Amino acid sequence: MTTKANFPVAAGSIVVPYGHVIGNEKWRGSEIAQRLQGKIRLIFEDDLGLVDFHISNRISILYISEADLVAGDEFKRRLVRFRNASSLGGIVIVEKTQISDQYFLAVQKLVVLELGMVLLPVANQGEASQLIIQLVAIIN
Repeated sequence: MTTKANFPVAAGSIVVPYGHVIGNEKWRGSEIAQRLQGKIRLIFEDDLGLVDFHISNRISILYISEADLVAGDEFKRRLVRFRNASSLGGIVIVEKTQISDQYFLAVQKLVVLELGMVLLPVANQGEASQLIIQLVAIIN
C-alpha cells in the first residue's frame, strides 16, 4: 500500500492552468498562502507528495522553512527523494534568517552543487510569496 508520505511527486499528472499555482494542502491558512491569494489563483491539492507548490506543468517548488533547517536533516532526505524521483524542474526556496544562517552554506552546497537544483533564499513567507508570484509571471 502506498501512502501519501511515500508518494514522491505527482509528475506528469498535474496540469497547472495559466496564472495559477497548485499548493500542497499543508500550506492552507499559512502566511504564504494568504499572500498568494488575490495576486494569483491558488488551488490546494492533497496528493502533491513532496512538492509544496507547482507553478507550471514542469516546474515545482520545495519550500524549506527556518523551522525545517533547525529541526534536523529530514528536509535533506526530502530534497534527495524529490530529485531522484522526478523529471520536473525543481526550485528550492529556503528561509535564510539570522537563526537559520548557520545552516545555509550546507544547504546551498547540497541543493546547487550535489543535486543541481535552483536555490533561492528568502527572509520569510511573505517574501517567498512575492517570489512565487514573480516566477509565475515569468513562466506564464
